Amino acid sequence: MTIPAPAKFGDRFGLKLLLAVVFVTAAVFAWTSSHYQQQDKQKDTWVDDQGKLHVLGITLGTSDLRQAELALQSRSEIALYLYPVEHPKAGMKLEAYFPSIADHTQVILLLEATPETLKQMEARASAPQLFQNRVARLSLAPEDYQLTSRMTVRELTLIPSVAVTPASLQARFGTPNHIRHLTPASTVYRFSSLGLEAELSEDEAPQLHFSNPVKEGS
Repeated sequence: MTIPAPAKFGDRFGLKLLLAVVFVTAAVFAWTSSHYQQQDKQKDTWVDDQGKLHVLGITLGTSDLRQAELALQSRSEIALYLYPVEHPKAGMKLEAYFPSIADHTQVILLLEATPETLKQMEARASAPQLFQNRVARLSLAPEDYQLTSRMTVRELTLIPSVAVTPASLQARFGTPNHIRHLTPASTVYRFSSLGLEAELSEDEAPQLHFSNPVKEGS
């Protein structure tokens, strides 16, 4: 018995969808100076007139989680995280994690939620899972997942699957405003106009953290 034509169509549609996602994600890591210098609002990473950063089809401070999932063509894993005081994130955070999109890049979204909302979610969440770095992860109660879909994306972190170097950062984003050495093996490059902090380490994968840029004088 031959395979029905709709199945072949479905395969072709799935392939086209995958190629579209690869194209969008690959644009972020097209580390070429010509792309950065010759484009304006057509760049994949840019700030609009309201000071909102656009990256990977997501507008920080405007897009909600559902819109972000559509932009990334992937479902996220949502959880509460409790970071110890010595951790850079310190406190309770609601994060949506995309373990692998397109070229195996990982994405973490920080969702906007009031302290009261986070406390209520914590009370309904599962028992915490504690990691070696003392970060605790709590799975949300079923009734809270629907609530998160309309929460605004506040910040975005990319963990690229490709190699990132200081030279490729400069070619893609220009000259950093500030360079800070955390350890002999780890350095943070700050690009203020884009709200970008890129941490490059000899021991861990690179991380590109995007937030809406702070206006000068504020």
